[in-house]
Amino acid sequence: MAVSSVEVRTIQFDRAPIGTRGYYEPDVDAFLTRVADTLDGQDDVTAEEVHDVAFGKAPLSKRGYDHSAVDAFLRLIEMTLASHYRTGIYLAPALEHTHARKPLWRRTRV
Repeated sequence: MAVSSVEVRTIQFDRAPIGTRGYYEPDVDAFLTRVADTLDGQDDVTAEEVHDVAFGKAPLSKRGYDHSAVDAFLRLIEMTLASHYRTGIYLAPALEHTHARKPLWRRTRV
């Protein structure tokens, strides 16, 4: 199912479940604006960038966007960009993927 720029601009995510923080809303919203601009031909976000994007957690006192809802929508966007802007063969990485930033102590140097 292809995603349109209108759908990207108007998507509304549920809040994270009670007891979890979820994704930081401004980070997600800014990235989705870039994706919508790409679908309108005004930016150049790739499927690989969608797969690799990482969002911070919401502040301690707030619940951000639900992880699973955002991740599912980003998988649709990734497939849409891979099919529309094919510059070669794009093999989608593993299906189970989260866009949460790894804590600093868990990041590895490459």
